[in-house]
Amino acid sequence: MSILVWSQSAQHRFWYWHLVYWFGYLLLKYTNLAVLLPLQNEQSWPYLGTYTLLTLINLVITGYLGQRDLTSTMALPQQMRRLLYWIVPLCLVLLLLRQTLITTYSTNSSAWKSSFAEQMVSTLPLVLLPLLGWLAMYLLIKANQGYQQEFMAQQALLNQARAARLKVLRYQLNPHFMFNTLNALNSLIISRQGLLAEQLIQNLSTFLRHSLKNKDETLIPLPQELDALAAYLAIQQVRFGERLQLNWHIAALPKLQIPPLLLQPLAENAVLFTVAEISGPVQLDIRIYTTGLQLLIEIKRDIGNSDPAAAEPTTASAAANPDTTAWPASLQQLAERLELMFGAHASLQLHLSGASFAGQLSLPLESAYVRN
Repeated sequence: MSILVWSQSAQHRFWYWHLVYWFGYLLLKYTNLAVLLPLQNEQSWPYLGTYTLLTLINLVITGYLGQRDLTSTMALPQQMRRLLYWIVPLCLVLLLLRQTLITTYSTNSSAWKSSFAEQMVSTLPLVLLPLLGWLAMYLLIKANQGYQQEFMAQQALLNQARAARLKVLRYQLNPHFMFNTLNALNSLIISRQGLLAEQLIQNLSTFLRHSLKNKDETLIPLPQELDALAAYLAIQQVRFGERLQLNWHIAALPKLQIPPLLLQPLAENAVLFTVAEISGPVQLDIRIYTTGLQLLIEIKRDIGNSDPAAAEPTTASAAANPDTTAWPASLQQLAERLELMFGAHASLQLHLSGASFAGQLSLPLESAYVRN
């Protein structure tokens, strides 16, 4: 919320409670006079008119004082003293005005005139207490306003720190990827495979443009992220040749959006723990589908039970088990990004067993839907 909008909102709250206080006081006074005056055989109009005039004067003057000091940053005790410098003289003037009007228009004016000074002292609380009540209400509004200002400042700092942390995590691209890609490009040029070199440059350009274009941690269309993932995996296919095979399974999906560069760390580790570790061909299955309220993205190589070298599977989840220190650095950063953006509504699951790999991203569909 901007400072201007917040200031206007604070003024609206002040005037709301300011009017509620004084009109509520006037209504209470009317009710009190309606009960007492008939018992004293007094006419009601001098009292009703007097208290109506006093209330309107209080409403205008205290409204001006509150509006003037509403945006002040001075401490509450200092502001209370500043308001008392105005309230005490105002109380004396209103007390004198009240007694003058009552003694002038009351049907029992002779009794009032005979003890004017005594009546001023005895009726002092009737004028002073409403002003002190308004002062207490105003100080409560100011204290709440100060709390809200401090809370908003803390939230702004937390949001800035969160945004900075997300940017750091997103831009930590593995430098080995660039080195390996340039080496692959160099090999293609030396072997005079110009068409493959051109395709490699185009895929690298697509991937880097995607990573640099989306500078903010905003959601982007899912097809755009999939294009970047396809470009990344195409680069890896150039490196590993026919040993790396891709099998895409993308279900019919509505228009969805996800954070940028969310899939690249998962694909990077799928290649690292499979095709980079064995000499034979590797097929990676890439599945994207929805179930319940979640969007699921899986990249895996399942060797089943045919591999005698397969070890016991180890599974970890960023949602169920926050200790991901044993994971590769890029997947730790990915889990942290998910936690910062979606909290417990998103998860990252990792399964390693021998030369098999299974990674699954689970994102809340509610956050992924495109808002028109």
